[in-house]
Amino acid sequence: MNGILANGVLGKGIFGRQGRSLFSAVFFVLALPIAQPGAETKYNDWELWSPTANAVLPAKRGAAGPFRMNVALGAVAAPEYFGSDTLEAKPLPLLDVNYAGTLFLSTQQGVGWNMWRKRTLRLGPRITFDFGRQAADSPALSGLPDIEFGTELGVFFESFIASWRFKADIRQEIGSGHGGLLMNGEAAWGNRWSKDASLIFGMRTTFMDDSYAASYFSVSGTDATSTRAAYAAVAGFRDVNAYAQLVYDFTQSLYVATELRGTLMMPQAADSPITESDTFVTGSVMVGYRF
Repeated sequence: MNGILANGVLGKGIFGRQGRSLFSAVFFVLALPIAQPGAETKYNDWELWSPTANAVLPAKRGAAGPFRMNVALGAVAAPEYFGSDTLEAKPLPLLDVNYAGTLFLSTQQGVGWNMWRKRTLRLGPRITFDFGRQAADSPALSGLPDIEFGTELGVFFESFIASWRFKADIRQEIGSGHGGLLMNGEAAWGNRWSKDASLIFGMRTTFMDDSYAASYFSVSGTDATSTRAAYAAVAGFRDVNAYAQLVYDFTQSLYVATELRGTLMMPQAADSPITESDTFVTGSVMVGYRF
């Protein structure tokens, strides 16, 4: 698509700076009347209707009321950049705020609206963010242009079937970042070992368009060197990853969460000369509190 939505006619119209501000205002004005506190019991306390304890369904935790908040702090061991063979420790903060099961703000999920809510289904618009990439992040990126912070506008889908959770989303960058489009699909299975411990296994894949591929994996002729050949990445699957998560609840509010994730990069990304390793493993641990 080469960033048509971000840089073309729409980018200068409804997705321009004023248009984005207007969209955000309309988005929340329309959502607020629907975010009624009384809807929380019906739509947000999943365990009230779930026949058995289920690890992939959000459990009722913390204090009652329309507002739910989850804060956590931890660390993750991850590559310097996507495709690097050097791991580094990074802080991993989490903030997750939910109002009446309708509006949410999250460091992991972005800002969104559960516009369509059923017992086993969520669907709605969402704004997410891409933190870009700096040439200073690694010597392997030296001489490449920086990828600026970006804002992504999209829609998401989430469905629960027995012990399974299925998720999908599509997002278009509309700011000054990568300018591309991403599509994500995920399936996860979970169960409770006990009243306090949950284990989840899942798989996720990401598809990228030409603009995203060019921003993150292409090397232009002017940026090529004797050790870094020119390369033109095109649309395709970026990666497939599998993960395992363990969550242990010390109390109804205090918990610890760990995750181990293995990633395999697909050819369009793996064949880039800036990709040092097409497989890598990340791990994280965090301690959190639900209000």
